[in-house]
Amino acid sequence: MFQRSAAVLLAPAIRNALQRRCQSVISSPPTQKVSSAEKLFLGGGMIATTLVIPAWVLYHIREYRGLK
Repeated sequence: MFQRSAAVLLAPAIRNALQRRCQSVISSPPTQKVSSAEKLFLGGGMIATTLVIPAWVLYHIREYRGLK
């Protein structure tokens, strides 16, 4: 009995939450062009930060294995 009443009470709230979430989508061309230099800089930063931890682990692999 409780499950049915909870479902009846929550259904409108869930429906409204989904509708609000979808209203923030903007489908138009970008208003400002991002320069190639900025794309290159940001892309390089993302690649570098992604590879830092694996490079650190590979550099210190002997210490982790106990072979100094």
